[in-house]
Amino acid sequence: MTFGRWVLVGIIFLLLFIAVFPSAFWGLDPNEIDATAILESPSGSHPLGTDEVGSDVLARLLHATRLNLAISIGSVALALLIAVPAGLLAGYVGKATDEVLSAFSNAILAFPVVLFAILLVASFGPSLPTLIGVLGFVFVPRFFQLVRGQTLSLRERDFVTAAHVAGVNESRVLSRHILPNLLGPLAVMVPQLMAVALLAEAALSFLGLGVQPPGITWGTMLLNSKNYYAVAPWYAVTPGLVVTMVAATMMFAGDFVAAAVNPTRRAT
Repeated sequence: MTFGRWVLVGIIFLLLFIAVFPSAFWGLDPNEIDATAILESPSGSHPLGTDEVGSDVLARLLHATRLNLAISIGSVALALLIAVPAGLLAGYVGKATDEVLSAFSNAILAFPVVLFAILLVASFGPSLPTLIGVLGFVFVPRFFQLVRGQTLSLRERDFVTAAHVAGVNESRVLSRHILPNLLGPLAVMVPQLMAVALLAEAALSFLGLGVQPPGITWGTMLLNSKNYYAVAPWYAVTPGLVVTMVAATMMFAGDFVAAAVNPTRRAT
């Protein structure tokens, strides 16, 4: 594994550690209000400055990591739980089942992710469970199409035909012969959709449809900082940079997994 990939793995583990133990990196209370330190510029006591109520921006960024990762991981996990069985069923059984599930999937794919998420979140009300559920729902067709297409291809392979000839039942064929061969392609898509979830959360939060106080996410920090671009640019820039860098890291992680599972790319 190259040095760059070791760095990528290290960043991912660092993010997980920050999400679990944010106070280990910076001990200030992210919700502490200090009327004497409103919109202070970066300093030794506040390395990234303070916000509109005097709270430490660095502390809020670190503590926001937990909810942001919860949203990205939770939404992707929910989508997998729904899409994988549905895709296996559609691709393996085919016929009417495939037509119905594919039509439903295509109908959802016809809407842009953020636009569809705005519609649903506005309907159900902004909250952490709503964000996870809505983003998970809009990600289902993307996993479904992948699983369905791979299953359609795998069911015609010789090892599946041999399993049928040997009298292996259908459920065992799916669980022992088809599903394991889907893990590689799914592992490539997972970090990429986690990045999309981060960006979608930031967009929804900026529109006031994100996690509500006292919850903190990078998106809600962007929303709160929008009126202070001129007087406190550090306040607005830092959460935007964090969202961009973490999303890019997840995209690179997807490319790394693709290289790991594709023999033709392992040497590159």
